[in-house]
Amino acid sequence: MQMPITMDDFLCAVNAYGKLATEESQADDLHQAFEVFDDMATDKVSCQRLRAALTTLGERLTDDDVDAVMGLLGDELVDLVDIDYKRLVDRLTSV
Repeated sequence: MQMPITMDDFLCAVNAYGKLATEESQADDLHQAFEVFDDMATDKVSCQRLRAALTTLGERLTDDDVDAVMGLLGDELVDLVDIDYKRLVDRLTSV
């Protein structure tokens, strides 16, 4: 029987990965994750499509959680339709 992964387990794994991975490999992994949703190769992902993925796949987020994440991204990365994920990845990996 498989045990479900808790959020604490997930965060520990992400933290451990962050300590082991180089900044370049982290950026590459994030780019690849977003590219799955970028059918037109525009370096942008639809807010609607990302919201659907975050609320239906894996560890599902609530609509309120997704709203909070989108709010943190800021207007320069999110317009009413799309997220500029290349800029987002650059921002995340430059911290």
